[in-house]
Amino acid sequence: MKKIILSSILGLAIIVSCEKKQDEQAENNKTTTEQKVSDDHATDNHEKLDEHKEGVKLELNNGAKWTMNAEMKPFINEMEIQINAYKPENGDYKMLATNLSATNDNLLKSCTIKGTPHDVLHSWLMPHMEEIDKLKKATDREEANHIVKELKESMEKYHKYFD
Repeated sequence: MKKIILSSILGLAIIVSCEKKQDEQAENNKTTTEQKVSDDHATDNHEKLDEHKEGVKLELNNGAKWTMNAEMKPFINEMEIQINAYKPENGDYKMLATNLSATNDNLLKSCTIKGTPHDVLHSWLMPHMEEIDKLKKATDREEANHIVKELKESMEKYHKYFD
């Protein structure tokens, strides 16, 4: 009788141990896959940003605004709405940073502009993205509010150079 109980306990322990090991392996595989997807996504966006000429100034197109492609406009508008909806006295600046970052990722994915217009857009977008990154790292409301002010000024600059 003792042998049967001992054998049952030992068998149960082995089964539980194997299931736990499989669960850990599945979780590790999931984490590795998620990290790979995230890294690939970051690389894709980085590569998209690298497809431009260095040193191109943010300037008008022979006195006129540059035309923004229709695929990108909704994401630019969404960023502006998010920035303008932020309330300095009690807004969730961490959530704003997360939302702006996601919208910016979609903006980069939708970019089909080539040549000089792309390079000029890039000269606006890079500093804008740096402000979003600063907002992600903000440690208090005062710092965040200053960064949001910079983001609003960045959007004004966008409207000065692009339609």
